Amino acid sequence: MLLFFTDSWAALALAVLVGYLLGSVNWAILITQWFAHKDIRTFGSGNAGATNVLRSQGTVPAVLTTIGDLVKSMLAAWFGGWLLMNLHMANTAFDEYTLMLIGRYLGGFACVIGHVWPVFYRFRGGKGVLSTLGMFLIADWRVALLCLGLFIVIVAISRLVSLGSVVAIGYGPILLCVMHFAVDKISLPLGIFTTAMTAAVAAVIVIKHADNIKRIAVGKERRLGEKI
Repeated sequence: MLLFFTDSWAALALAVLVGYLLGSVNWAILITQWFAHKDIRTFGSGNAGATNVLRSQGTVPAVLTTIGDLVKSMLAAWFGGWLLMNLHMANTAFDEYTLMLIGRYLGGFACVIGHVWPVFYRFRGGKGVLSTLGMFLIADWRVALLCLGLFIVIVAISRLVSLGSVVAIGYGPILLCVMHFAVDKISLPLGIFTTAMTAAVAAVIVIKHADNIKRIAVGKERRLGEKI
């Protein structure tokens, strides 16, 4: 393990830095400034995310925001994997697959953190749901699609985007454990690392949805399609 950090410290640092900076580019804020010349955080729930953009600005800005948030997190995860595979010394202790997964989860996690607490916007960003999906599309597309399917079902039934988001991401670590240990049969240390990163992302998402959860509990959460 010490050899890994010695050989790959530059790649690890760059994966975190680039991922965080990419995450800090908030497309909800940029798109709303472009269309409405105002800060999305002054509308509706005050959240700098695609759902608030949809409710306050309409479909086209929301679609552009969704694409932007997905692409930035996919790029962060992919670039993190590339860095770990290519920017290390020859004596690294891990094979390329292990390095790739470490880099993808590390870069993707940093992107989510950047989205939630962006350095460019006084550390007040969105809730990280789309950024998490983008990370999983690169890190493990199977988990991404399963979580997305669960999200769609829950939202279709309840029309509560927040409920779908929390439940879907909550199942993420469980689904990843099944895929990595039962299907892929990866090493225990690597499986623990990827599961821990996924659980950390899930914890951030749940914490950011604390107010939504409280409103759901008392039946006051705004449903999809309701106007602000």
